[in-house]
Amino acid sequence: MGSSLNLTYITRQELKTAIKVAYRKGVWFKLEPQKRLILELAARILKIIKSSILIQIFNELLDLIHPTRKLLREAYKIGYKIIRKKVKQALMLGNKNAIKWLKNKKLILAYGLSYLNTPPYYRIEL
Repeated sequence: MGSSLNLTYITRQELKTAIKVAYRKGVWFKLEPQKRLILELAARILKIIKSSILIQIFNELLDLIHPTRKLLREAYKIGYKIIRKKVKQALMLGNKNAIKWLKNKKLILAYGLSYLNTPPYYRIEL
């Protein structure tokens, strides 16, 4: 999966890695030929994808290869919201190092996944 948690851009390396994984898993030939062609051309020609519309399109294509990507993206978004609140609280209490928490992807994912695994009855408001 690599750095595919970045929500602002998709790199050529991520596309190439996804294609290799699709070959290994046997998913590649189950994709429609047009979708395979789009992924192959993008992996060859584009260095980085920054357009939000193109990112949505490629995320949908990559989700066909990695079904768990969608869950991890959702967990990252939720975890980031939770960490932002915790950083705000920590800064109010005087912890200057709390800013570093926003860059810790593992911590963000841990909070997001634990939130998603919590029953709805016990979840906090975000």
